[in-house]
Amino acid sequence: MDKQFIRIFNLYKNDIYRLAYSYTKNISDSDDITQNTFIKLYSHIDILDNQDQDIKKWLVKVTINECKTFLLSSWKKKIIAFTEKEENTFSTSLPNNELLEAILQLPRKYRTIIFLYYYENYKIKEISEILNISVTNIQTILSRARKKLKEILKEA
Repeated sequence: MDKQFIRIFNLYKNDIYRLAYSYTKNISDSDDITQNTFIKLYSHIDILDNQDQDIKKWLVKVTINECKTFLLSSWKKKIIAFTEKEENTFSTSLPNNELLEAILQLPRKYRTIIFLYYYENYKIKEISEILNISVTNIQTILSRARKKLKEILKEA
């Protein structure tokens, strides 16, 4: 079972990290959330009996929940209260990419759906199942996100 866990970890660690980063916009917080997600996977080892696609969906759901919990935590609120607005570390630590920087400027609900649709190649129905949002809502949010991205990219 440890070999299966390591295989899944190596297969999905980057995807989970990018999803966490799309929420937090912070490398350290994304590392912590990614770590917590895989710790939860290890503690629910029976999940590894599923197909890879189902494991990935489970990991995405857990990651989103971990991000939401982190962002609502009193620790995060206290840190923000004592520090200035965090700098966007994305452009200094990863290759400069105008589209990714524009995506990071979107509101969180748009970023998540854009990430799942374009970067993780989930279908709208699958995103609907993962986020527990209706298919129509996903389509609407995706359409609005595209319009906002277009506006951001025109300004740049």
